[in-house]
Amino acid sequence: MVELCVQLFDIGLAQHGQRKDEVKSFFDCSREAIANNQQSAAQIVRDFENARRQGMSEMQQDTDTPLQEAQLNLGSMEVSQLCDSLMTLELQLVNQLEDIFKDSERNISDMVSSFIECRDLENHHHEMILEIAIAKLEQVTRNELDDDISDELRMLFADKDTVMNAISASHDTHLLKIDNREDELVTRIDSWISTLFKLIQDEEVTRHRKRIAEIHNYK
Repeated sequence: MVELCVQLFDIGLAQHGQRKDEVKSFFDCSREAIANNQQSAAQIVRDFENARRQGMSEMQQDTDTPLQEAQLNLGSMEVSQLCDSLMTLELQLVNQLEDIFKDSERNISDMVSSFIECRDLENHHHEMILEIAIAKLEQVTRNELDDDISDELRMLFADKDTVMNAISASHDTHLLKIDNREDELVTRIDSWISTLFKLIQDEEVTRHRKRIAEIHNYK
């Protein structure tokens, strides 16, 4: 049983580490996607500002009213194109972040489902105990039990049905405790996943709305 507990503890630590790595990978990917998108947007704005300054300079030097009006109309079109380009970049980022979000959510959910291996370990433990019990029963049949075994234990192994029933009852008790513990773990992990990704989604909605407002300010 000690070995079983150690195995469960090691599995829990390993899975906890994997979940931390997955969350870190999600935030790293998200930050990288946002940073790359911001760099592209900043370059577009710089190009626009350079063109706008050049256009303003030409307007100040040109006193022809029709040409000035044409420059103003061109500037208005360029602003519209700027907003369209920035909006396209933002939509690309939203889609990219959504893909990252879905991949991470799926990966963490897969980790949670694969973590529930307690029952398999208990079944393995039960098989080991059963093998030991059968070996002892065979020793009883051949009268090969150690002399230092207590009379109570010797009498227990003299009755095969009692031994098998005791092992079966112990196995059922362990499985019941494991099932209850699994339910508790799954509930806590599901709550953690739900809280984490709701926070991520809320932050992304806030970021997206702020960016849309910034783009509209150019108009």
